[in-house]
Amino acid sequence: MKKRLIFTALLLSGCSQLPQERSADLQTLSAPAAEQITTEPQQDIVIENDATAEAMATDFEHIFVDTDMTFSGTLPCADCPGIAYHINLFRDGRFAARQEYIDRNQVNIVRGIWLLEKRSLHLVNQQQTLPAFHFLSNTQLAMLDMSGKPLLSNVNYQLTRETEFRKLDTRQAMLGIYTLSDNQASFTSCASGEMLAIANTQHHLPVMRQYQQDERLRGNDVIATMLGRRGQDDQANLLFIDKFEQFWPGAVCPDQIQPGKMQGIVWRAEKIANRYVPQQLNVRVIFEQNDRLYGFAGCNNFNGSYKQRSNQLNVQPLVSTRKFCADSSELESQFTQSLQSADRAEVNGDTLQIFKNNQLILQFKPAVN
Repeated sequence: MKKRLIFTALLLSGCSQLPQERSADLQTLSAPAAEQITTEPQQDIVIENDATAEAMATDFEHIFVDTDMTFSGTLPCADCPGIAYHINLFRDGRFAARQEYIDRNQVNIVRGIWLLEKRSLHLVNQQQTLPAFHFLSNTQLAMLDMSGKPLLSNVNYQLTRETEFRKLDTRQAMLGIYTLSDNQASFTSCASGEMLAIANTQHHLPVMRQYQQDERLRGNDVIATMLGRRGQDDQANLLFIDKFEQFWPGAVCPDQIQPGKMQGIVWRAEKIANRYVPQQLNVRVIFEQNDRLYGFAGCNNFNGSYKQRSNQLNVQPLVSTRKFCADSSELESQFTQSLQSADRAEVNGDTLQIFKNNQLILQFKPAVN
């Protein structure tokens, strides 16, 4: 009996060894000698990128828009140097976006609601279409391609979150119909057809006086160009003028243009010979019905007279103001000289072309802002 008890005690003491101690013993027995361990160098993974590359998220955390965010950057454009974006995402589900087409003097302000589908961001507006984006991280948006995959290529298709929320700049170049009655003015955009009341600020009062004192304008609806912005919240139906440019008596909105008609349209210079005109210079001209013309050449206002018979065009010497602008005076001189040397004009669709000796010297498009 004593022998059986002693044997049982020995078995129990053999089973009482701690697990970690036994594991250490096993590792000691099974580990190879240090000099026999070899590690292959890790190879870099090369990812071939193109305009329709596969989606690759750099992290996998959930995306939450739990605070107001600002994303900005410049995305590629098919027929311009790029489109500068400023997108504000509000935590209540709204968004506001500013698209500025570089070198076109064209700014779009779009508002609506945003929808988040997993990591894909959709900006919804019933009138205008904006690109969709993918959250690569909570600080980086990549534009989606037509198949709904992020564009990852050597060309930058990404917007970056700014460290602080930034208010949207809503100023836009505008062309539309100015109306004044009983000291209350309104502006109807030629581009959208929307009518807004004009706020009586310090920038509007000189405009109102000019309208009231000019017999060509007083009591009439007249095309005007300006830099303005729409009010916010309870002032959303007000237009605030930041910079007034000029009135264009006798002009009509571009959508009222008759085929082949040259008169009564504010034409924006697109090319001088083979040279594109920077759109921000706003080089414009209007040919009135009474054989008068006037416009803006990038730095100075000008006016003069012209004769047109069929397609034949003759422009008399122009009268101009005499300001000097370092960034536009050379181009302005080339523009006015070309206009005065014209001998033929043709309107093809929405394009006005002016020739000298059968050589194209000026090309215009209807101004929309």
